[in-house]
Amino acid sequence: MNSSTIFARLHSMWRGAVHRRRSMFELAACSPSDLHRIAQDVGINERDLRSLTTCSHPGPSELMPKRLQYLGLDPAFVKHALTATYRDMERVCGTCKSWRRCERDLAKGDIQAGMQTYCLNASTIDALTVDRLEPTPA
Repeated sequence: MNSSTIFARLHSMWRGAVHRRRSMFELAACSPSDLHRIAQDVGINERDLRSLTTCSHPGPSELMPKRLQYLGLDPAFVKHALTATYRDMERVCGTCKSWRRCERDLAKGDIQAGMQTYCLNASTIDALTVDRLEPTPA
């Protein structure tokens, strides 16, 4: 790994940490009723909202979209067309303890590695992939 790659990775990690910290402070400043309204607006409960903003790994923001893309799914389309499903996948990914393993597998281009053994979203991703492949009735 060369120095520019290391620097870019450290910079990305730093930006992520700053963003997460800012999000935590913004949520902490909210009244309980505002927090409840925000959680309702995005379709999750307050505890899940807090856990997403304190997520300390790049799973929901980088790894999950990358896995979807490698499997031939457009993450932006899934997020727009299946908002609740995508949001649930982000929440699940945010609680994952195997994100480092996922990151390594994706870096190697091995998208199927671990899908059934550690990916908590495997069944949802499989369903999305199957739905994409099924022909529409004439």
